[in-house]
Amino acid sequence: MTDTDAAEDRQTPDRRTQILHATVDLLLENGLAATRTRAVTERSGVGTGLLNHYFRWNDLRAAAWKLIFDEVAKDTFAPGLPPDQVMDRYFAEAFAPEAERFWRLWLEATELAKQDEAIARVLGEAQTRLDSALCDVLTAGQAAGLWTLADRDATATRLGALHDGLAGLLLSGSPRLTRAAAEVHLRHLFALECAG
Repeated sequence: MTDTDAAEDRQTPDRRTQILHATVDLLLENGLAATRTRAVTERSGVGTGLLNHYFRWNDLRAAAWKLIFDEVAKDTFAPGLPPDQVMDRYFAEAFAPEAERFWRLWLEATELAKQDEAIARVLGEAQTRLDSALCDVLTAGQAAGLWTLADRDATATRLGALHDGLAGLLLSGSPRLTRAAAEVHLRHLFALECAG
């Protein structure tokens, strides 16, 4: 770390958070593959030495990706709403245009996880958190008498798999599928899985 970086660090004790949030913004704008340390230092207004003082690049990228998907999980499975409203929101927003950047980040992380332990770790944690949140909503709906489930975990797995497959088809530009049709397919699977 240079003397300038050390002076900046003393003046702004929240530099670590500043760097992390700059990385989040860049990942959302450019994706995992296109975001570089130089862009992060420029965006956050710190030198490379200070960035390296706080983070290894792989850890920073993983921490920023985790922050993004922590927010996605909170937004998707909003606490305090009745389970039927949570599921309706899940279906309505699953294939919205603004969701596309999250699909791309997820796919990039899946590919990068093959060689990056930090990304592999946060990807696994995010998948577990999303699966658990979906299972909790499904269980709450069953307890409230809104639907019945033969196997909550299996239903969550099938809903997640269909969502991911449909998102992949939309990303690939499949002429056979629209966003509206993708939502209909996901709702239809839920209706088949959960009588009520």
